[in-house]
Amino acid sequence: MNEAGAPKVKRFYRFGSFRLDPETRVLFCGGDVVPLSPKAVDTLLVLLKNGGQPVDKKVLIEAVWPDAFVEENNLAHHISVLRKTLGNDENGRALIETIPKRGYRFVGEVLDDVENGAAGAGSPAPPTPSRLTQRRLAAAIALAVLSGLVYAWSASRRSPATPLFDSVAVLPFQNLTGDPNQVYVSDGLTESLIVEVAKIRPLRVISRTSVMKYKEGRKPLPQVARELNVGAVIEGSVARFGDRVHVTVQLIDARNDSHLWAETYERDLAEIPKLWGEVATAVAREMRARVEPEQHTRFGSRPVKREAFDAYLRGRYYWNKRTAGNIQKAIEWFRKAIDEDPAYARPYAGLADCYNQLGTVLIGGQPPTASRPMAIAAARKALEIDPELAEAHAALAYARLYSWEWAAAEEGFQRALQLDPSYAPAHLWYAHSLSMRKRHEEALREVRLAQQLDPLSPIIRTQVGWILQHGRRYDEAIQELRKVLETDPDYLWALWRIGSSYASKSMFQEAIDALEKAAKLSGRSPSILGTLAETYGLSGRKELTRKLLIEMEAQSRQQYVPAFAFAHVYIGLGDSERVLEWLEKAYQQREQGVAWLANLEDHGPYRSDPRFHELIRRVGLPGR
Repeated sequence: MNEAGAPKVKRFYRFGSFRLDPETRVLFCGGDVVPLSPKAVDTLLVLLKNGGQPVDKKVLIEAVWPDAFVEENNLAHHISVLRKTLGNDENGRALIETIPKRGYRFVGEVLDDVENGAAGAGSPAPPTPSRLTQRRLAAAIALAVLSGLVYAWSASRRSPATPLFDSVAVLPFQNLTGDPNQVYVSDGLTESLIVEVAKIRPLRVISRTSVMKYKEGRKPLPQVARELNVGAVIEGSVARFGDRVHVTVQLIDARNDSHLWAETYERDLAEIPKLWGEVATAVAREMRARVEPEQHTRFGSRPVKREAFDAYLRGRYYWNKRTAGNIQKAIEWFRKAIDEDPAYARPYAGLADCYNQLGTVLIGGQPPTASRPMAIAAARKALEIDPELAEAHAALAYARLYSWEWAAAEEGFQRALQLDPSYAPAHLWYAHSLSMRKRHEEALREVRLAQQLDPLSPIIRTQVGWILQHGRRYDEAIQELRKVLETDPDYLWALWRIGSSYASKSMFQEAIDALEKAAKLSGRSPSILGTLAETYGLSGRKELTRKLLIEMEAQSRQQYVPAFAFAHVYIGLGDSERVLEWLEKAYQQREQGVAWLANLEDHGPYRSDPRFHELIRRVGLPGR
């Protein structure tokens, strides 16, 4: 029945004590999740759909590995894992039978099980397993893992010239609980493992923003490898039961979807940071990456209280949403993590990131003089606890960048990148630092490094266009920003930047179209309104500039409106005296835009005023 409000019907394949959800690709044994690799589940699903009927090896391979060439031994490996996991029927017969020289068939009785969504849509929520059930499940998992390890060892013996990869992507971990309230755990563990694997030198590790694009609707691994330009991927799954976490991790040659290494763990949530150090060490070994003895000490971390780690994962979950409301939620969770474990460094770095963003032109709702000192204090506290925490060095450098401490900021970015060369935000922010000081070619090289690490990030590609604009390479900037908007026509930052680039070329109607759309999408952000007002004025429509000025003055009585935005309005009105007045106010409030003063377009006589050059000198920027 398809009428609105009708219960959703879900179908499962049931055999023995097992039940497979074909929609979520999750296998249950009783009420417990059975950790299996995605390809093993896909193999089982094809066999169940053809229950009792032989399936040719070629058909299985094409179904499980579409658009990829793999050898039969990959299929044989997954069949072996499934046999170890599923065991035998009541007559002692393996549930998966080999048809010699042909293929395989599932010989157990398969029932088409139907569940009414009114009783609970989605996969059945597994109860907390008993210790006996956990031991039985662990035994089955251990057999499967042992099979995988034997397979990987024998493969390496057969092929001693295993390629040495120089790049890897940690794909989003699957949340096997089926509980959306646990998504922050699977997302957080993915990000945490990225941080650990990035410590392997000189491995290039893809950043979180790009890998999270594959969270829904996983593509064939060879396609993922091409899109991310990597040789290997790490896949995994998480099933949390109370304070215990079942984790599976596997390393895969993404070019041909062949299995290299796998392991399954059960740990207390608080032990995961240490576990990820073990996983990173194993990955380095399997990829034949050279790890110096002193590097081993950097894998993993000190023990963390369970409640603190849980709160930290929640904080990062909200931080990654990048809206003012979610950043406030992130601050609350990071503070809770600190309350639970004051000696845990990462929540302080998370706080620093949050306070830095509260001082930005779009997310901010308070003057930088209020938020930036808190960012500096939090980052320093993180470094006091852990002097080798790359994101804390980068967060402190970011805050110093907008306090115009140029030498200290550059030193901080370089230290962050020395500790974690795969930390894309540090490359991006360092590129900003270089462009602010008119070192545009160096900035482009740095932002391109960020793009290699985070190839699907729209903000990084947008910033490529912005730096090109500052270098007065307007056509290239517009071309780069158009690519962003082809993928996401409503991406706010790209609309704002392309509008500004069009205005720089006196393509005023194109600029106004982009900026009006950006203003609407942003909920009338005063910073975007300032750019739009300037563009109206430069195009000769000063009456619209004055109208926006009235709107922004009304906004300023209800919220913080950057002085720099008013400076743009008066550039559009051609009032140099008021431009300089508002730029001075922006300087006093330590606003973000002041760091870009040297790159302001030459729109008006204020640029030749000695007070403007004196302001640039006080900020420490190069002159014209």
